[in-house]
Amino acid sequence: MKTSYIAKSDDLLFETIEKGLDKGDRVALGQVRVALQAFLMRPKVEVRKRIQGLAAIKLQAITGVSTDFAKLVSDAFNVTIGADNFDLGYQRAFRDVPLGTRQDTWDIYDVQNGLTFRLVPEGDRIQVDNLTGSLVTAHVDYYGGALGWTDKMIRYRKVAAMVDMAQIFRNRFWSNKADNHYLLLATAAAVAGQTTTYQGAAADGQLRRDILTINEAAFQLANRCKDKGYGDTASLPLVLYANPQDKGRILAAFAATTGLMSNVAGGAVAVHWNITPIFTFNANIVADHPILVLPGAKIQAAEDMPPTTFTAPKDPLTLNEVQSVWSIYGAVVADTDQCQRMNLS
Repeated sequence: MKTSYIAKSDDLLFETIEKGLDKGDRVALGQVRVALQAFLMRPKVEVRKRIQGLAAIKLQAITGVSTDFAKLVSDAFNVTIGADNFDLGYQRAFRDVPLGTRQDTWDIYDVQNGLTFRLVPEGDRIQVDNLTGSLVTAHVDYYGGALGWTDKMIRYRKVAAMVDMAQIFRNRFWSNKADNHYLLLATAAAVAGQTTTYQGAAADGQLRRDILTINEAAFQLANRCKDKGYGDTASLPLVLYANPQDKGRILAAFAATTGLMSNVAGGAVAVHWNITPIFTFNANIVADHPILVLPGAKIQAAEDMPPTTFTAPKDPLTLNEVQSVWSIYGAVVADTDQCQRMNLS
């Protein structure tokens, strides 16, 4: 399996389908599989481009060649599809880990007494500390689906319908993947003793109480993880996941400065932690209960196979064309201490 580079936008799928249908170009129609895979992977690679500044979209394809599709000019159809909005904010919390060759698991060690640096007198040997602790094994699983185009769609050039089905299929794949990851974070944050109650008194006002609650939640999380070997948790960046219903309150809390709050009842206060807010309508992130996360460390994810398309032979009983899509990935929150839930009411 070699790597294909797809550097075009979603119209690649539309145009590849159109060319394949034009004059019975079966070679081009066979390239729909690759175009569909690029179509499915666009949400992930677009985020990666924004974060890492990548110049091209890289994905695993099963064509056996490296290619960059040329733009196919066609005005035989007119398709209007709204812009997509994919929720990939969960990726900020999970640390990507590599899998070993032919392995569907990876190990996470919970070291109880870590390595310690000591002054070594000249000529002495370095003392090797003993490492003890528990082992957590995480797994990857198979996630699959199928996209079927009828012979009537292909034969009578129902390009808009084919593209619409592909778009719905893509939306559902990435929505399901987001659900799986957000559920892990929400479940970890719901552990007993890891919810920060609404801070302050009613006389302090909502804005000041929101700020106090965010600061207290960050302190509780950082203090709980300070001796786990994750780094300087007093300064490490945190991620705050919140429902858009709380967006105004949270942004106001982050925008407040000590000078602005100097005349507020209760005295000056501001958010003094390194926190990035991410808003999501995912059902696992509920209003009034944002989740604060220390990203990385033992919050991990692995992907053995990105969304990969396979084409089944034409069904002789229905004449339908089926594109199956499989992905192999897994995620784990091996240390629930890295998550903290807030109560803003």
